[in-house]
Amino acid sequence: MAGLMGELARDLAGLPRLRAAPALVLFLDYDGTLVPFQPTPEEASPDPELLTLLRALAQRPRTQVHVVSGRPPAVLEAWLGALPIALHAEHGLWSRPTPGTAWRPHAAPDLGWQAAVRALYRATVAVTPGSLVEEKTAGLAWHYRMVESHLGDLRAAELITQLRGLLDGAAAEVLLGDKVIEVRPRGVHKGVLVAPVLAAAPLGTVLVGIGDDQTDEDLFAALPPDAVAIHVGATPSRAPLHLPDVGEVRAFLWAILA
Repeated sequence: MAGLMGELARDLAGLPRLRAAPALVLFLDYDGTLVPFQPTPEEASPDPELLTLLRALAQRPRTQVHVVSGRPPAVLEAWLGALPIALHAEHGLWSRPTPGTAWRPHAAPDLGWQAAVRALYRATVAVTPGSLVEEKTAGLAWHYRMVESHLGDLRAAELITQLRGLLDGAAAEVLLGDKVIEVRPRGVHKGVLVAPVLAAAPLGTVLVGIGDDQTDEDLFAALPPDAVAIHVGATPSRAPLHLPDVGEVRAFLWAILA
């Protein structure tokens, strides 16, 4: 599979350095990075190849694997809980370091805004066939991947305007993803995970962060200067390296094992 890897990842990400590093920490987004987007969130469960890949990476000597996702804890536990990897849910709000350990929150966010956003989302679903609301422990996401393109774009623009007014002064922020608009507690983001992991890592550890959307920019911003940050897709990013799609991400990760 390493032969499928794009020249950009092969030549610029420094694979020899990653393979030779005294220790390696991988921060991996899930949707749009490890698996392709699907019509509904429930359809994006991990395939056998991905499970094999993540297990092989976790079993590689001196390697830590952290899947950092916007998914709620119950979903990550059901899909990836048996793997010997660290899981981080809802963009870093919840973490579970090893299989069998309890999920613990990194914060106790103010959720006073949640009821009003839920009502707005449900009203939007009622007039937008094909859209749906994904409810999390602390966030809410409106998905419109199955909505007719023109209507979806129109409703998304309307919803963004309404949310900005509704959340003015609230302890929440709006995230614009790929056919999804999410509201999450302010101050909860993937970047908060980097410092404690780095502090516990041995000298010479190399960190790698891979992700595809706005939520991953927080992770990239928190990585140290000698880390490897890779953005998936063609949208602008602060990450200096880019891979075009999920297939190339998997090829890159397989190449670390070569």
